[in-house]
Amino acid sequence: MVILAKTKLIDAINEYPDLKNILSEISPKFKKIKNPVIFRLVSKWATFSDIAKMGKLSICELLHKVNRVVGTEKELFASAPECIKEIGVEKIGKDIVEKMVAEERKKPEWIEKASQTIVYDVRDRDDFFLDEILNAVKTLEYGQVLRVINNFEPNPLVNILEESGYETFLDEESIEKFSLYVNAKGNILKENWVNKRDDFEKLDVRGWKEDPFSTIIKLANDLPPGKGFKLVQFFKPTPLINLIEPMGFETYIEQKSSFEYHIYFFKKPDAGKNVKKKIGKRIPLVIQSATPVVYPVIMRILQSNRVMNLVKLEALKIWDKTEKHLAWLVNGQADISFSAVAAVTKIYQKGLDIKMKAVLVWDNFFILTRGYKAEGFSDLKGHKIYLPLVKSAPPYVVTAHLMRKTGNDPEEFDFVFGDPFGRPEEIKEMLVKGKIDTALLREPEASFAIFEGGGEIVESIKYSQIWEKLYPGKGNLPNAGIVFKGEIIREYPELVEIFLKETQNAIEWLNLHHDESAQTIFDIMGVNQEAAKLFLSRAHFEYVDSINAMDRIKNYVNVLYSEGYGNKDFNEFKELFG
Repeated sequence: MVILAKTKLIDAINEYPDLKNILSEISPKFKKIKNPVIFRLVSKWATFSDIAKMGKLSICELLHKVNRVVGTEKELFASAPECIKEIGVEKIGKDIVEKMVAEERKKPEWIEKASQTIVYDVRDRDDFFLDEILNAVKTLEYGQVLRVINNFEPNPLVNILEESGYETFLDEESIEKFSLYVNAKGNILKENWVNKRDDFEKLDVRGWKEDPFSTIIKLANDLPPGKGFKLVQFFKPTPLINLIEPMGFETYIEQKSSFEYHIYFFKKPDAGKNVKKKIGKRIPLVIQSATPVVYPVIMRILQSNRVMNLVKLEALKIWDKTEKHLAWLVNGQADISFSAVAAVTKIYQKGLDIKMKAVLVWDNFFILTRGYKAEGFSDLKGHKIYLPLVKSAPPYVVTAHLMRKTGNDPEEFDFVFGDPFGRPEEIKEMLVKGKIDTALLREPEASFAIFEGGGEIVESIKYSQIWEKLYPGKGNLPNAGIVFKGEIIREYPELVEIFLKETQNAIEWLNLHHDESAQTIFDIMGVNQEAAKLFLSRAHFEYVDSINAMDRIKNYVNVLYSEGYGNKDFNEFKELFG
């Protein structure tokens, strides 16, 4: 067991009983933990991060010393390589560092044993080749390995592939040459998982007062391929099994007694493979969302008998990284997507066969401040303004447009973007912790920041109010809608009609039932019920089919176009919303 900053003292001492003596030798301040009373009070809750502060040591220095004594020094630096830089190669030992680096760069056996390596060198390409790479990966056969050569570290591509269950290895051959190796799924050995079911994570819902549906779906959705979990229930949950199996799971059921069932779910290594074949009256579908804002809508839709009688859900994915969502749209892996209006108009220009049939989320831009209240954009001068995504994306484009229209020059403001992207969750955390004082956030992160800020964080500027003054009679800001693959619209028009109607019903219901909806979504969104209720009360959910929303969409898209977002006028792709 390697000891890390988050490791609790009690867990480490249970594993290494001599650790009390080791700590007391490191610093006299640690001798107090030999006192049984103090030890009982401190050890259960204190982490090694807390211990380092008590001893006025850097966390890396403390971890280095204790892991060296217990023999897990190499594992420490593999888990926390930043400590190598802090402590220094000389102090750690040059031989240890060199051995770690060599092992990290050693290619796995599946690369050496591959019968064929297919090479894609994209270093000189400036076109959009992500879909080409993803298609090449899907066609890999047994014994084949794909090698993608790039001049930078392709983290987004690695995230997409690993999320889909592929083995990858990144070889940094030089400063300007990175080789990403991808293993064919057929090379992964499929073990007899039933014999290992006792090792599965256990979820016993028999004593739960709330509906466990959303928790089970989240667990199934987040589970990596090749892993499993055990559900304990009073009865055999046949509808739930029918819902989860199409997501790439196999099941095994044990009836322990008349009122005790153990249901084992195993996610197959090739889970997520998109095979579009109607099964009886039910159609296998992959559903995704670009952000968590539509979680309550989706969870309500999935409880609709009308929808689930027609659908076998192959996968449900709520992304926290925009690039993954866009990749699924581009490569046709998603059948139904809850997507941003602006992003869809941009990728539609690449010739995608998709339609946005309705807009669901409106007015989702807010400037939040901590420690002060801004009455307008001019009050933000002198503060660093943190924005999600990149400078060419809608958050900045809309901000710059509204600034200019209200007599402000965007060049006079200090904007900060992430590297490579500004992630909304990370910006929210920095705002809550007081590391920054100004940020543009959308829902649900805006509500969660306000709630967690405990009164310190306030909504200063609501973009919808400025938008309505600038464009009277042209409605609200259309942020996100529901997108269908063209194949689904043509082959299953009844499904599309029912899905849209149930989406409308879901939105009407959750707008009237914030408390009940909060109970359904709070755990899956990782917040408490009060934070979920605040989000539901602030978010502007309204179902408007695209035909009736056309004027508002056109105004929004043309504003983006006027600011340099996209390269076509709305009239050139209005069929997207037809």
